[in-house]
Amino acid sequence: MSKGPVTIDCLNLAIASGDTLETHHLHYLFGSGYPLMVLLGSIFISIGNYLGVTDPILAVNFISVLFSSIAVLAFYLLVLRICDALTAIFASFILLFNPIFLDVSTYGINHAPALCFLLLGLLSLLRYQTEGKMPNLLLSALYFGLMGAVRLQDFILTFPAISFLFMLGLKENPPWSNGQKFRYFFLSVTTIALIIVLFHSPYFISDHAHYDTQARHFWDIGLIKNFMGLASPFLISGLRLLLWTFKITGIVCFLIGLFYTAVFNRKLLGFTVLWWIIPLSFYGNLKSLAPRFLSIILPALIIPISIFLAHLLKHKKRLWNLLALIIFLIIILRPLEHAKDTFIRRNHYDLLTDFYRWMGTSTEPNATIIASDDALLITYYSRRAILEKPSHTGHLPSQELVVFKKRLDSILDKKNPVYITTLVLHNYDDYLEFWHLMKYHYHLIPVGQRPLELWYQTPYETALRTYGLVKIEK
Repeated sequence: MSKGPVTIDCLNLAIASGDTLETHHLHYLFGSGYPLMVLLGSIFISIGNYLGVTDPILAVNFISVLFSSIAVLAFYLLVLRICDALTAIFASFILLFNPIFLDVSTYGINHAPALCFLLLGLLSLLRYQTEGKMPNLLLSALYFGLMGAVRLQDFILTFPAISFLFMLGLKENPPWSNGQKFRYFFLSVTTIALIIVLFHSPYFISDHAHYDTQARHFWDIGLIKNFMGLASPFLISGLRLLLWTFKITGIVCFLIGLFYTAVFNRKLLGFTVLWWIIPLSFYGNLKSLAPRFLSIILPALIIPISIFLAHLLKHKKRLWNLLALIIFLIIILRPLEHAKDTFIRRNHYDLLTDFYRWMGTSTEPNATIIASDDALLITYYSRRAILEKPSHTGHLPSQELVVFKKRLDSILDKKNPVYITTLVLHNYDDYLEFWHLMKYHYHLIPVGQRPLELWYQTPYETALRTYGLVKIEK
C-alpha cells in the first residue's frame, strides 16, 4: 500500500470524504460526483479513527487494497465458471501481478472498486444464466448499480459488453425464453438505473445548480475538449501502455488466445472484445490518458492469454507444458522489472507530500504560490495562498496572460512574496508564452530543489525528477 496520496485524486477523495463525515452532507468529488466512493471514503476514515489511524490518506488507500483483493477472487471465480480451474489460476495470477492493476490497488481512487463491482456483477449474471435463480439476477443488477455509483463512466463504457452477455450468454440453452430475456433485461436495467440515481440524488437535492455546473465542466473538459476522436494519434499512447504492461510476449499470447476463443466459443470472443474495445477506443483517444483508466479492460485482455496458456499446459508433450510455464512467468515478471522500483518507493516514501510540505516550510506565511494542477496540494500541504496560472494545451490566450500579470503585479505591489515551482513554470506552455512573460518581466530567484514523483507519471517511469522552488520579484 502506498504511504502517501500518489495522486491529487486521492487527496481530493480524502478531503471530500472527511468533509462528508464531519458535515453529514455528501460532498462532490469530480466527474459525476462518484457518490459511493465518497461514502466509502467516509466509512473507512471513520473506521480508521476508531482504530487510531488518524491519517485520512492511509484510510482511503485501504479502500483500493481491499477491493482489489476481492476483485482478484471474483475474477478467479468468473473465469472458473467460463472456462476451467487451470485457466482461472493463470488469469487471477496475471491480473494480480499486472502493474496497472497493482498501481490502482495501492492508493485511494475509484478504479479498484469499479472493477471489483463489475467482476462481481458479471459473476452473479453468469450464475443466474447457469442456475436460473432470480436472486443472482437481482444481485448482478445491484453490483452493476454500485459500479455506476462509484465510477459512472466505466459502467457506461462496459454496458454494451454486459448487455451482450445478458442477451446472448456464453453457453447454449439459457434457462429462459426470448420473452423472459427481454423482460428480465428491462428489470435489471431499471434496477441499475434506480441504484445509480439513488446514490446521485443528494447532489440534485442539496445543491442542484452547483452540481449542474460541475457536471457540465466535467463534460466539457472530460469529453468535448479531451476526446480526440476514435482514431487519434493519442491511441498509440494507449496501445503503448498495453505493450508496456503485457510486453510483446503477452500481446502475442493474447492474439493467439483470441484465435482459440474464436474457434471454441464465439460468444466469449464477442463478449471480451466488446469489453475491451469500447473503453480502449474512448480512453485511448483522450489527451489526458493515464494507465489507471485502462484497468477496467485488463480482465478482458487476460482471459484470452489464460485460455492459450491453459491449452499449452494441457498438451500431452511436456515440452509444451514447460513452454506454458515459462511464458506465464515472463508475462507476470517482465513488466514488474520496470515497475517494482516505483511500488517499493511508494511503500517507503511519500515524495509528493514531502515536496509540498517542504514548500510550506521554505516560504513565508503570507506567501502566494503560483499553481496549476497542483493547487489542492499547495493549499492542503503547503498551507499557502495560490494564484492559478493560465493552463491550456496549445497557445495560451493573450487576454488570460494579461489578467494573470495584473493579479501577480497586484500581489507583488503589496510586498507579499510570490513563488513558483519549475514544474508549474514550464507546464501547459507549449509555445513558451508563459515562460517569456515571467522571464522578461520579473526576476526569478532559485530557492532550492527537491525530488518529486509526478502524480500523472506511469509506474514504469521509475526515474525521479528534481524540481525547484523559485521566488518571483519585480
